[in-house]
Amino acid sequence: MKNALAIAAAVLLSAVLTAPPEAAPRHPRDLKYPTIAVTMPEYEELSLSNGMTGFFLEDHEIPVVEISMLISVSRPPREKTGLPDLAAWTIRNGGTEAWPADRINEELEFVAAQIEFGAGGRGGMRGATGAGAASASPGGGQAVSVRMNCLKKDLDLVMTILGDLLKSPSFPEDKIELRRAVMIENIRRENDEPRGIAFREFRRIVYGDHPMAWRATEESVSAITRDDLVAFHRTFFRPNNVIVAVSGDVTRGEIVSALERALAGWEPATVTIEPEPEIEPAFVPSVHYVRKDINQAVICMGHLGLNRRDASRPAVAIMNQILGGGSFSSRIMQRVRSDEGLAYHASSWYSDDPWTYGTFLATSQTKSDAAGRAARLMMDIIREYSENGPTAEELATAKDAYLNAQAFEYESKAQVVQRLARLRWEGMPLDTPKRDVETIAGLTIEDVRRVAAEYLHPDGMAVIFVGDESQFDTPLSVFGEVRTIELP
Repeated sequence: MKNALAIAAAVLLSAVLTAPPEAAPRHPRDLKYPTIAVTMPEYEELSLSNGMTGFFLEDHEIPVVEISMLISVSRPPREKTGLPDLAAWTIRNGGTEAWPADRINEELEFVAAQIEFGAGGRGGMRGATGAGAASASPGGGQAVSVRMNCLKKDLDLVMTILGDLLKSPSFPEDKIELRRAVMIENIRRENDEPRGIAFREFRRIVYGDHPMAWRATEESVSAITRDDLVAFHRTFFRPNNVIVAVSGDVTRGEIVSALERALAGWEPATVTIEPEPEIEPAFVPSVHYVRKDINQAVICMGHLGLNRRDASRPAVAIMNQILGGGSFSSRIMQRVRSDEGLAYHASSWYSDDPWTYGTFLATSQTKSDAAGRAARLMMDIIREYSENGPTAEELATAKDAYLNAQAFEYESKAQVVQRLARLRWEGMPLDTPKRDVETIAGLTIEDVRRVAAEYLHPDGMAVIFVGDESQFDTPLSVFGEVRTIELP
């Protein structure tokens, strides 16, 4: 029996050893696949009798309706920074005479619907935008965003609530004071987070006294009165100052009728949005230090970015994807974290702005005793990249990543109409995303090398260190004259 088993094992082993080898697994980079084609759904434009305009897409997959709005507002005076946030929150959470806040919340919870108001420096709608030929802009500033979603059967009820909030908020004093207290407490806690400190101070340095650097303070929030909120609403909450985006299980006729009913009596008026002050870009090197009693160091370095209407913006986006925006495939991440093990986090952004300039910012978070080495390495990477640009393989990888990611920009009809509304609010051509894709698909290595040389300024960066210099591996003076920033 043992001999039989031995013979069988030998035969099996011989068969395995003499069998033709199977093909080795292919490396993912050797795989071939077709380019993802993304088609913009057919949308319709909306125009109401009160002057409101926007975009609409039918979507009957589920019985839900989603509505988003952008309301342009001017920046408040510096001494009342924070006013749009306080106003937006109090409109939603303060309710109206007909619809007190508690009643609104109960009704919305019962029908599983949502109404949200928010304020942001550049509007609240999500969606990528891009550069193209210059076009008329509404002027600049900020926006209040409004979002609503509900089941189709509850559309009239939820639209009635939303319409009353837009037209007749009551601004109760107790709600104003509640939000004011929360805002002030959040301001007091700003210095708890080292990265937040670095980003805040970076903006102050590169923007100087420009409103892009303004932040709400305890004094500015305390100075806002109820009369300010009422005047803010009266000035900017006008239907002809609203861009609406609608998608869902309704027809164009149904949603126009619902909007007209809910917004009846909302009168249009002339609205003037104050333009952003101009910025004269300057690339002045500087070194700054913020002492924070931690065993880590946060490093930020960069300068002003570009305007959204700059024709080179798509090439700059790919340039930064390769430099530090491409997660683990980017140079900064690979060199600083993966190769040298100097940082927990390392990346870069190159942002744009529709009215002024965005920022270029490279950042890392590292151990205190590696701060100097990490900063020097980041500077060297940026300099080398600005002088030589990317490799052909890096460019191909970045272009593929961007183009294939476009599929996720069209995951829902709501995303599509919200992006269109934002483009119109910014004064950008509506076909900007399509033209961005075409531009990026055709980029050459020479194009990216050109923008790397033109839009990166390694000799003109502001550099900020947050941490305890006594634990750093290098005195900060080796990077230049150090300016200490005292935390408020």
